[in-house]
Amino acid sequence: MQTASIFNGKYVVQKKISSGSFGVVLLGRDKDRNIDVAIKIEKEENEEVRSLEREVQVLERLNGIEGVPKLYWHGEQDEYNVIVMQILGKDLSYYLKGKKRFSFKTTIQLGIQIVKVLERIHNKGVVHRDLKPENVLFGIDDECSKIYVVDFGISKIYRDKNGNIHPFRDNTSFIGTTRYASIAAHKGYELSRKDDIESLIYVLLYFMKGQLPWQNMQNVNDEERTTKVGEMKMSLDSKELCKDVPNEFAIILEYLKQLQYQSEPNYNFVYQQFEKAAENLGIQLDNSFDWDTQQPMKISQGAHSEIMQRSTTLNQQLQLPSTGEMKKSLDKQGSNLIRQMSNNQFLAPPQSNQLQPPALKRQDSSQQPSIVSGSVMLSTYNSIKPKYQASQLGLDVKFSVDTLPKELSQRRREVSELKNDHNPNNETIGETLGYRDSIFEENFDEIPLSKKYGILQQQGVNIYRKQINSSASPNRQKKKN
Repeated sequence: MQTASIFNGKYVVQKKISSGSFGVVLLGRDKDRNIDVAIKIEKEENEEVRSLEREVQVLERLNGIEGVPKLYWHGEQDEYNVIVMQILGKDLSYYLKGKKRFSFKTTIQLGIQIVKVLERIHNKGVVHRDLKPENVLFGIDDECSKIYVVDFGISKIYRDKNGNIHPFRDNTSFIGTTRYASIAAHKGYELSRKDDIESLIYVLLYFMKGQLPWQNMQNVNDEERTTKVGEMKMSLDSKELCKDVPNEFAIILEYLKQLQYQSEPNYNFVYQQFEKAAENLGIQLDNSFDWDTQQPMKISQGAHSEIMQRSTTLNQQLQLPSTGEMKKSLDKQGSNLIRQMSNNQFLAPPQSNQLQPPALKRQDSSQQPSIVSGSVMLSTYNSIKPKYQASQLGLDVKFSVDTLPKELSQRRREVSELKNDHNPNNETIGETLGYRDSIFEENFDEIPLSKKYGILQQQGVNIYRKQINSSASPNRQKKKN
């Protein structure tokens, strides 16, 4: 299908926007008024349907109605029907693709706006007959939160020139979109105002749930699908269909089922039910939607200073202390010695008068370490015989073997030999070396191990040690203090 680059001598085509079942929509520019417009052209294969002629007829009748796009021009060019309309924003299916489903708040606000637009359309004697997410668009610029209903290609004027409603008919062809069509459409009945609102409820349920029960039917061809979907819609109870959504949607559906072809829906009742649902959920109807950009949180200068101060204090707490400071701390506090390496801490036990009752014993294995001032304070042992891994953490975090102190490297080799050669009874390394459950890491090479035990005993901490076999490791025997 070849299209002209300019229509009616003033509407310049810029690019294609979308393509529907009956036509193509292009973005154009009104060079006289210097505004963007939407140019809708009927597809060549649908030329006999002449849906644009029907749409022009409806749009002219709805001219000036809020929530319906303005009609600027219509006519024939290059043997095609063309209409030029007000340009709008994204349709609801666009937002649904990104969100998968909408919140109750967004759905209720959409429902209220769409019902009001449908009421205006119906009051002009028109039934839309194909309400779906693709046919509901937002405005642009100052109207970015305002709803428009579009695509009146299969709409119908249900009142004659005298204002009388056209008579009811049955055995008509199915019309609309299968997923959202009313039960009357599946039955082959003439559609009326109530059917637009029923389709709206199905659309809103789809927004909240992400899908409808009659979607993705298995082993059903296209010819059977419309019939099967209609049967399911008729068989489903309104409460079951509206499960997990506000109860007011089921109330609206039940109300619509009671209406006849010529009945005028109580539009106030419908959107009052939406407002009631919002009130019951504590929702504020402020025309903000799920996809609206969130404003970044602003931090006051005072709060920013406080955050920076806390960050500085924390960094100071995490700084690695020097060897001299560690020596001084050990001499002063003994069991409160803390050595921090990177994000890992090695801790001496707290003083006995700081422990919560019962006193520290190995059988208190069910408790967990507590967090104090950014460090982990060892309050209990985690097992009767904890496995000891000497100095391994220090290696993993900071050092390579080549950069280790000579004494520490020698110590690691000895521990490795003992683990491989002198541990036949599956004892812990600590037991093999002649002590159990030491809370000092061995890479405190500057402090003799005997002195560490002496400090603990002075603080009232019981030290459990197992006598070693002199033949197991004669060069690692410990002297009693």
